[in-house]
Amino acid sequence: MKAGETRAIFSGLAMLAGLAAAVTPAVAQERSEEDEVIVTAQRRAESIQDVPLSITALGAETIERSGFQELDDYAQRVPNLAFSASNSSSTDGALSIAIRGVFGSNTTGFYIDDSPLLGALNPRVMDLQRIEVLRGPQGTLYGARSMGGTVRMITVAPDVTEFSGRAHALGSSTQDGGFNYGVDGALNIPVVEGVFGVRAVGYYQENAGFIDRAARGDAPTPFSSREDIDSEAAQGFQLSGLLSLMNGDLTITPRIMHERVERDGRTQADFTAGNRVNLRQFDIAEPSESEWTLSTLTANYDAGFGSFVSASSWFDRTFSDTEDFSEWTTAVLAFQGASIARAETDQFIFSQELRFVSDWEGPLSLTAGVFYQSSKSDWVFPVGGTTVDGFSTDAFNLNNPTTVTEQAAFAEVTWNVNDDLRFIVGARAFENDVDFYIRQGGDFIGPDQITQGTQSENGVTPRFGVQYDLDDERMLYATVSEGFRVGGVNFYADSLCAAEIASLGLGDVATFDSDSLRSYEVGLKSRWLDRRLTLNAAAFQVDWSDLQQRQGLACGFTVNVNAGEAQLRGLELEMDWLLGEGTRVNVGVGYVDSEITDNGGLSTVIEGAPVQNVPEWTWSVALDQDFNVAGHDAYLHADYGFTDSSYSGNNSPTTPLLRPSYAIANLRIGASFGVGELALFADNVFDEAANYADIPPLGVQTPGRPRIVVNQPRTIGLEWRRNF
Repeated sequence: MKAGETRAIFSGLAMLAGLAAAVTPAVAQERSEEDEVIVTAQRRAESIQDVPLSITALGAETIERSGFQELDDYAQRVPNLAFSASNSSSTDGALSIAIRGVFGSNTTGFYIDDSPLLGALNPRVMDLQRIEVLRGPQGTLYGARSMGGTVRMITVAPDVTEFSGRAHALGSSTQDGGFNYGVDGALNIPVVEGVFGVRAVGYYQENAGFIDRAARGDAPTPFSSREDIDSEAAQGFQLSGLLSLMNGDLTITPRIMHERVERDGRTQADFTAGNRVNLRQFDIAEPSESEWTLSTLTANYDAGFGSFVSASSWFDRTFSDTEDFSEWTTAVLAFQGASIARAETDQFIFSQELRFVSDWEGPLSLTAGVFYQSSKSDWVFPVGGTTVDGFSTDAFNLNNPTTVTEQAAFAEVTWNVNDDLRFIVGARAFENDVDFYIRQGGDFIGPDQITQGTQSENGVTPRFGVQYDLDDERMLYATVSEGFRVGGVNFYADSLCAAEIASLGLGDVATFDSDSLRSYEVGLKSRWLDRRLTLNAAAFQVDWSDLQQRQGLACGFTVNVNAGEAQLRGLELEMDWLLGEGTRVNVGVGYVDSEITDNGGLSTVIEGAPVQNVPEWTWSVALDQDFNVAGHDAYLHADYGFTDSSYSGNNSPTTPLLRPSYAIANLRIGASFGVGELALFADNVFDEAANYADIPPLGVQTPGRPRIVVNQPRTIGLEWRRNF
């Protein structure tokens, strides 16, 4: 973002604030106990201002007014939450989350209600009560993969007393693309009033895309350009029930969620984020399909002295992908032929948690439980699915079934010494097993290569904290906590990569171990000016050991290795200020200084370098103005989010590519009428081309040609919403 554009956006925000102030103001807003933001971050409902953690909570009104649909929308509003396209494209091109600089696959826990899922799932934001982002290791209550923090999507529960619903539709046009549209709705029915209710949600979306494909100058057979090859369609539903028994003391909530996404191609640019034309030797489509189902059953019994909770979930996902790697065969094999790689992935996750949350009198409170999860995945390159025209009808095939079993027991105790002072002690004991089998073959590999084995680890992650209330509106806290993530296995062609791996001194890379970290955090939570101003701040240091780092290889494969140590230091600041009649400003600032302090003996890891894909600064400003026009309630929303530069080494591990900083501005103005609420919106107002990182490909890297996942260009549209 150029300096002139930065000045322009702030001038625009000031102008909008002046415009909103000039119209008839709505009824003055005052903070009260009813305005408390309630979260369940510590497995019990409590005010966000009473939780000794650095948390961002985005409520339903914020989600609607901001037009959040996916991760890259709401991530802009969360300090020190960064994301990148660091997963393989075989995982649907999904985005990896890094909280406080803890970057990499499986470093951030991701939950829908009580169900732990894949961090790279990135479901549509539909029918949510709120989004909670917990910063810092959550190893005690949330376990593996929460070493950097946890993202929780809390859905709207069925209501057993009132009939209600909502409907929503939107249409928009994207710069360099086409027309997008979507519809969604929810219906709540109290089937037996006070006893049983159901809630149904459905949605359908189509995005036209904006990436084009055209013939390279050396294309053997020139072809006509194809526009908007990355169009996609998504559809899904949620159906949940709530059975309330024993005067509400026992509740049973079954639910099923389903989503299917079909993409005609990849939202990826060559070389730079602003390049929206893929130049190719051949006119090869790269479609993908993803389909997943989540079934859950949650039971909650309030025994008076505490609650007993059983949370069960079954997650099933299939994914298929196709990739053109013709440029690789030309560059590496000096053979020009249409080259296509195809892969399929099946995943199944069963999770079960039993926990107790106390509600007794006295100075002690307890949260304790046991957890079990079995994750099965099978990554397959089918025989005959990867071909090079005129060279091979079966260039590469793979079968990689893997099972990860996790078992844990956890407990966290809070001792209320007096009304102002509390101590927190917690621990989680865990045991993890990874059973793997890898068979790969094809003409690139030669005779079938088989690797199999089991990796097992166990340990304990503790947490210690102290909390002190300065008065009713201000609280200080300090926390020492630990986190970890499960290790895993690599697949690569030994016949192609063994010599390079040996020359790099990587050793045995068939498997990689868990990595772990310890975090030190101090924070302040405070409210001022009769609760019209909320100001929260935190500072932290993270010591990270045995880092799991992706190592790109010239042979075309990528492996994970445990390489050395890193240190992360930073802070967060969040402000929510109710300035006056209907005017609210939110500010979030995050800073993290990341440094590799030990390269673990690897020549490709540079001591003193920052952790890849971790921006130093993230910050955002949001303005909401309520007003009245001719007797109709109306609002104006504007937000601006900045993400600093970072480096990504997927395509070039020895000289990582710079991801330039980017800033996204969004505007929205709406008003309520008899037919509902109408809103005009402009997303990515300045048409910023954001680099979400060069993504590891499905098959093999094309040297010197990174494929960069990018954001959606400027999009202007109109939406309608009605609640009933």
